[in-house]
Amino acid sequence: MSQPPEFLHRFFWEYDPAEIDIEKHADIIQKRIMERGTLRAMVWLREIFSKKERASFLARSGCRVLPPRELNYWAMISNVDEKIRKKWVQEARNKKDIWNQRRAY
Repeated sequence: MSQPPEFLHRFFWEYDPAEIDIEKHADIIQKRIMERGTLRAMVWLREIFSKKERASFLARSGCRVLPPRELNYWAMISNVDEKIRKKWVQEARNKKDIWNQRRAY
């Protein structure tokens, strides 16, 4: 089992670091670092996951889980076609933010 380095553990505070596997938990690792990562974490992500792997994650989950700015950045550096990238970013902008639509009773 391959684990993320110790400096990344703070991004996965609710998980036991000994249980996180890079291959098995690739989606949650990519999401957290793409969304909240430091420069060091982002460099690590680019070293561990190929452009193809990052683009695949973005295609599966990017519009749903990443803010538009982060989605645009990661799609761009993962060589996602410009038309597809712009479509994803627009979808991310248009998604309903359920949290902000709640009502107090």
